[in-house]
Amino acid sequence: MYNIRKKLWILAIILFSSAAILAWIFPSEDEYTPVPMPSGMSANAQSENMPVLGGEGERFAAHRGYSGYAPENSIAAFEFAGKMGFWGIETDISETSDGAFVCIHDDTLDRTTDGEGKVTDFTLEKLGEYSIDTGNYLTRTENRRIPTFEEYLDICGKYGCTAVIEIKTVKNYDAFLSVIYERGMDNSSVIIGAVKDLKEIRSRDSKIPVLNIGYYPEPYEDNIKAMEEIEGEKGVLYNYPQVDKKAVQKTHDSGLYCAVWAVDEEDVAEDYFGYGVDFIVTNEIPARLEHMINENE
Repeated sequence: MYNIRKKLWILAIILFSSAAILAWIFPSEDEYTPVPMPSGMSANAQSENMPVLGGEGERFAAHRGYSGYAPENSIAAFEFAGKMGFWGIETDISETSDGAFVCIHDDTLDRTTDGEGKVTDFTLEKLGEYSIDTGNYLTRTENRRIPTFEEYLDICGKYGCTAVIEIKTVKNYDAFLSVIYERGMDNSSVIIGAVKDLKEIRSRDSKIPVLNIGYYPEPYEDNIKAMEEIEGEKGVLYNYPQVDKKAVQKTHDSGLYCAVWAVDEEDVAEDYFGYGVDFIVTNEIPARLEHMINENE
């Protein structure tokens, strides 16, 4: 009898331990709680051994999340991009009146939400009262709150995606960078913005790649020249009709990364990868794991 009890006790311990290990390895979606990593630790394993834009591969970043298949800059769009295996998830950041940061493209709430007025005039709490009310597959989207910067970064970290962050309206650059550091995403982020914003970022951070935005039909040479005053990892994100093969080569020859947005035709994307662009921002191109680099899903 003693031996039987002993064996049953040992079996119970083994079963309990196995269950705990499996729960740790395969947590359910409902139980997921993002845990910030110390500054300098990356959520994207790729960037532990090389710069975020280092190495080879065809990189796609989901424009405002996977906005071809969910409302732009929504939790659903970010989650879908992560689950589909995109290398990066792009979003737009504005600062609220009380110093928080939210993901929304426009200066106002009018186009994409059921609210009205300038984003910067609202507190974070007040913005929480409004919902995204336009976009693709809106009726299938349950969580339509305006996401916070922290929520977006946590999703990028959860799926091992690069955070491609466009600054729309930021005044407190120290606080903006602190959110990235606290989430452990400083090794897995790219910051996009106007030159004035990039100068502010570079004066505070020497590591995160910064890219200026180019717009068609402006001359691409203007963007190259604009980046001369900025040190470190830098580049240009061009509106793709603005650049051809020669322009991509000239950008690289100037010591700059070269990316294009928003390319939604696969043949055009293949042409640009053939020219050597570092990543492409897209709304529509279906994620293809052989092209995504990120294979977390």
